[in-house]
Amino acid sequence: MLRKLSLAVLIPLCMLTLYLVLVVGEYLYESDEVRGELVERQVNQIKQQLFRMQTVVQSAQALQDVERIEQEVSLAALDMSTMVYILVDADSRIRFANHTVWRDSNAIQVIDGYDVVKHHAVVQSSLQQISVNLERLSIQAYYPVVPQYPGAIELIYLESDLAPLVSEASAKLQQRFIRVWGLGGLLLIGFTLILYYLLIRPLKILSDTAKQVGTPTFLTQIPWSSAEVLSLQSSLQLVHERLERAVKQLNDSELRWLFAVEGSRNGIWDWDIGTGQVFLSDRWKEIIGYEPDELEGSFQIWETRLHPADRRAVLDNLQEYLSGKSKEFESVHRLKHRDGHYVWVLDRGMLVDWDHQGRPTRMIGIHVDVSESEKNHAAIALLVENSVAGHRMLPATFMEHLSQFLIQRNSSGNWGGFFFVEVECSGVSDSLTPHELERLFAQLGARLSSYFAENIIVGHLEAGRFALLAKELGIDAEMAGRRGLALATELRQIIARPFHYAEHHFELNANVGIYLLDSVETLEPSIVLHRAKLAKQTAKLQEQAGCAFYHTGLDKRQSRDELLQQELKTSIEQDKLSLMFQPVVDVNGDIISAEILSRWYLPNGDVISPSEFILLAERSGLIADLDLSVFRRASQLLQQAKTQGLQLPRMTVNISSLSFCQVGFIEHLLELVSTYALDVNQLGIELTETTFLMQETFVSERIGKLFAAGVPIVLDSFGVGQSALSCLMKYPISEVKLDINCAAMASSRWQSALIQSVQAFEIQLVAKGIESVKQQHAFAALGCHAYQGYCFSRPLNFADFKQLVCPRPLLRSI
Repeated sequence: MLRKLSLAVLIPLCMLTLYLVLVVGEYLYESDEVRGELVERQVNQIKQQLFRMQTVVQSAQALQDVERIEQEVSLAALDMSTMVYILVDADSRIRFANHTVWRDSNAIQVIDGYDVVKHHAVVQSSLQQISVNLERLSIQAYYPVVPQYPGAIELIYLESDLAPLVSEASAKLQQRFIRVWGLGGLLLIGFTLILYYLLIRPLKILSDTAKQVGTPTFLTQIPWSSAEVLSLQSSLQLVHERLERAVKQLNDSELRWLFAVEGSRNGIWDWDIGTGQVFLSDRWKEIIGYEPDELEGSFQIWETRLHPADRRAVLDNLQEYLSGKSKEFESVHRLKHRDGHYVWVLDRGMLVDWDHQGRPTRMIGIHVDVSESEKNHAAIALLVENSVAGHRMLPATFMEHLSQFLIQRNSSGNWGGFFFVEVECSGVSDSLTPHELERLFAQLGARLSSYFAENIIVGHLEAGRFALLAKELGIDAEMAGRRGLALATELRQIIARPFHYAEHHFELNANVGIYLLDSVETLEPSIVLHRAKLAKQTAKLQEQAGCAFYHTGLDKRQSRDELLQQELKTSIEQDKLSLMFQPVVDVNGDIISAEILSRWYLPNGDVISPSEFILLAERSGLIADLDLSVFRRASQLLQQAKTQGLQLPRMTVNISSLSFCQVGFIEHLLELVSTYALDVNQLGIELTETTFLMQETFVSERIGKLFAAGVPIVLDSFGVGQSALSCLMKYPISEVKLDINCAAMASSRWQSALIQSVQAFEIQLVAKGIESVKQQHAFAALGCHAYQGYCFSRPLNFADFKQLVCPRPLLRSI
């Protein structure tokens, strides 16, 4: 709205607004000053009056002169601003008052502003208390008096009204400001008229003249004005002279842009969605075998050349993007060549214009030929036709390039790099068929191939695993390392871009292992691949952020991991891992449940930490066997306790998100529940937020089966990740355990926020890691009434846990 106003209106409006703000601000400031002075003067007057009354009361009580006190109270009541003036004894009984009707009454019952607590506080401290309430415009005073005998007066209470004084002062202040406003308004009008003739009128003339720039009627005759306006007049004349030259330069720039587009060897298309007209660059036509002057520019020309097997998926992908259901349009499909065969292309586009109703009207994009490029390790058609399960060795083309580079290297002595990329796609394999999954990875391979220069070769090893060979990273190890890390980061960003395929939306992640290749050492390709894989395993660690370099220490670590992996497999098969039980207690210290923990003790006496052997189990694919083993053994112990007549509390087993995702894992758990005839809610599982934040339909199906079988679901480590409240609402969670780090936090704000968010869903909440009574009291104050930690009990073996839970006489009888 303000952009459409003329300066002739806008400047006076701004000046008037500024003037009113200054005047009103000054008025409010002086009003506050006047109130402050009145309050201070009135308070001083009240202090003098009360001091005199204190002296009179004390002397009159000593002489038993009641009439003198009556006279003083009557004299004080003559002040029109005095609303309440009473003298009370220790029992708050009014002995004297400015209104006789109040006498011998209880001050608490007849005086609204009187506060007996303040009364006794003032008397005990012998210090007067005078408070000012500017909202009610009143003064309240408590003044102590030393009583001369039991039942004597001990306090003077006074309430004074400031409203009449303030009203009178405000009226005088308003009259003075009205005179100031009038004089200031006249000066403002005069200044505005001068400003109009000196600045606004010349600018208006100059604005009308600027509309004629570039036309034969352009004329810059401006009346006398300021130097700035005259300088603008000269600038307009220069603009008029340069406009013709600028038009010529624009035409030249357009020609250069077209040359740059064609030189990139990517086809360009520009689609007018309303009319269906499409601009097709010469390169676009060349990709499918046509000359620049051939092919009509229309949407139907492109649509009719789509391969029949690809048409529906491509058009659905395009429609989802146009309707806003997907964030980008990217597709790998086949177009019919002029000679009759089909060409694989990577098609990527984006919307650039919309109408006033928000409907898309224009879209531009590129076509990249990805079927015969030397950067591709094999034809995409071969990948689709041979989409079978199992591993696939390095394609011959990629193997040839890798072998040649390792043997010959380059004469410049530059360092190269080998990158092993593993794509993480949890939940994707359950949503797609093997054929569709292979097509998805084919699109990913095409995306990677289209992004990198000729000195970087992309290879597809197997489903979800890619290799890149960068021939020139730097002249020394330091430069090669920096560029290699940058390239690996770029790789992860490219892979993380969303995919839209087969009516699904996928967001992938990747871990990248980097092995730098110098110009001296000669290695076998298999060794290079092995070392890059070791680096990739390290990249999975949280502190590596998805990228890691190979170093010699990884070989030693690999050897130890292989030995531990074999021992762990044996320990799982032979049930050699120890089960420990850590109780969960309520505010009264009663045990309400227990968490089952795994411990691994080697035959030589070494102890492998849970974080280490669980990570090893996840990397080696043993995690599902480990979780099933713990659940089975826990079921056996519960069945054994039931036959012995023991009533044990509910127990829970930690289940990895990797185990939860595996096909058939939930069915195995339910089979154990049925086999050992476990009672409802007797043995539950603990899942982290990572599990609940996967694809909703995937999680809901598995959670539903567990809930129907009476297996309680516990959300563990709440607060360490995204703290998604959606999972508390979507799924039948029976209990939430706070992350163990919450107990060690110095500030309670985060703890309070987490606890309040869970309490809204009326779900049992447990604070983990409680190591002191102080921590327990802190969580209890925040509303958490269940605890787990060393403050109550360390993890116990089953025998000790039974002694803790069950009465000793019962155990002896067994």
